[in-house]
Amino acid sequence: MGTTVLPGIIAFVLGGFLAVAAVVPWAAIQYRRHGALGFRRSVLAFVTLVYALALVTYTLLPLPTDAAAACRVSAMPQLHPFTFLDDIAREGGLSGPRSLLSNPAAAQVVFNVLLFFPLGALVRNALAPRRWFWGLVVGGAAGFVVSLAIEFTQLTGDWFLYPCAYRLFDVDDLIANTTGALLGTLAAPLLGVFLASRRQPSPDAARPVTFWRRAFGILADVLALSLTSGVLVVGVTLALNAFGVDLRSPATLTAQALVGFVAPLVQVVVVLATGRTLGEAVVRLRPVPTPGVGQRLVRWALGSGGWALLSTSGLPFSGLVASALAVAAVIGLLVTKDRRGFPSAVARLGVEDDRLPVR
Repeated sequence: MGTTVLPGIIAFVLGGFLAVAAVVPWAAIQYRRHGALGFRRSVLAFVTLVYALALVTYTLLPLPTDAAAACRVSAMPQLHPFTFLDDIAREGGLSGPRSLLSNPAAAQVVFNVLLFFPLGALVRNALAPRRWFWGLVVGGAAGFVVSLAIEFTQLTGDWFLYPCAYRLFDVDDLIANTTGALLGTLAAPLLGVFLASRRQPSPDAARPVTFWRRAFGILADVLALSLTSGVLVVGVTLALNAFGVDLRSPATLTAQALVGFVAPLVQVVVVLATGRTLGEAVVRLRPVPTPGVGQRLVRWALGSGGWALLSTSGLPFSGLVASALAVAAVIGLLVTKDRRGFPSAVARLGVEDDRLPVR
């Protein structure tokens, strides 16, 4: 596997996009499983996502631009264990710690060990955090299986997408990767220390309504509305293109504009039916007392729903009003009682944890 930086950068950027797309369901699960989002758990989840993507990118990239040329120089599988020792000797051997990196053959082995070190730590922390032997077994097994899948991906030319193996199947990579995973299991307790925190109340215990909790609920609404609208616009565009419709025609532009209204209109239905937005449900908050229909419409119109509708409408001054609603949302969280926010204050409602008894 190559040791360039580009696959790591691609994994990080792609991980960022996927994390944004997954943050709303992730937060909903965390609030119900642990009672709160949990900063450290979220950081570990993001690191795990980026790491998993890095395994994929370092396996596949760079893709050959000329498959025929790549096949002409493709090598036979290397099936003799510990051949890397001869390669290290051929490159000048080892004369000290620095030579582990200056010797290309040794650096390759070190990189493979380090690449799979986190896998062993993550697997043991997830499956056997307090049992070192079984942690060693499951971590090593995971390293072997994942490494074997990588090597077969390389052997088959990305599972026959290419007519030949443009990368080398190497049994020494399998050994180094599995060794890295085994060593990683020994570092799993450090993840436990990182995740450890002061004793938390039961997940079913009500929590305070804080600025950051309310802000994350609003962010969840904005993300859900924006991502839904984006997916719908792209989906409609691809569908029209598949049917041969001119993407610059007035009918296409009108269809793209209309689907932008779907997400905020769906949200108003949800608010009318449940009394709260998706973001409030994610962070386990609800308005109090139970709002009437008019109060629900006010909260929607002055909150993320009205912001999304105005941002999509294209009417004169709609962008300015949408920006004003966004500013009011932030200021409202800072100055209103119990962090109820601007829309709830106008609707004469409060906000509370939904685990409290209904009043």
